Amino acid sequence: MNYKQMRNMFEKMSEENNENFTKALISFEKGINDMKALDKLYEDYMKNDNMSLLNDEFDYMIDELKVNGAIEDNDVVEKENDDLVNIVGNVVGEVDVVENKNRNGETFKVVNFSVVSKDDKGNKTYTNCSAYGDKGNIPKGFKKGDFVKLFGQERKSIDENGKVYSNVRILSSKLLKAKEQMKNQGEKKESVLGAIKKYKAENKEKPAEKKEASKEAER
Repeated sequence: MNYKQMRNMFEKMSEENNENFTKALISFEKGINDMKALDKLYEDYMKNDNMSLLNDEFDYMIDELKVNGAIEDNDVVEKENDDLVNIVGNVVGEVDVVENKNRNGETFKVVNFSVVSKDDKGNKTYTNCSAYGDKGNIPKGFKKGDFVKLFGQERKSIDENGKVYSNVRILSSKLLKAKEQMKNQGEKKESVLGAIKKYKAENKEKPAEKKEASKEAER
């Protein structure tokens, strides 16, 4: 199926059932499987005429829902098949970039970092991640607190004491929302609310001003 055929198919699906089509795209793109959260995201999307479907604002909305406990999604670390996993969570600690050598003496870089994910009950899952070579181009820019989406291959090893260690070798990664972006957007939201309150307060004062003006006119 070529690009035009696929686009025509999408247009047809959108026309036949726009709500489910939109929710399916949000779910696919953002990794959200909770129907209540998808209902809320779709409702907010429809209220905002200036918001495109593949908009970064969804990341802020999703993170806000997670913080408020409105997303009941257990698949923060979702098993795809066998050892392949999808991970959505926040970077914890520092991102470490190291240089290693392979058997041929060639150098390559490894980006090591950890991610914490929460399920609907607030239970935390910590995942150690490693991105090799060009797979580390995106993760090497991650900062502590960044909200990220990862896909990779889980590898387990057992030490001499029988303790099992797990590490995910990253195959693809995406920065959903940087910590600073989330902070700035939070400040922006507050300033908008402040402007609304100010506008409402000014409107309440206007009727009183009009009455005073009319009394002056009568005199």
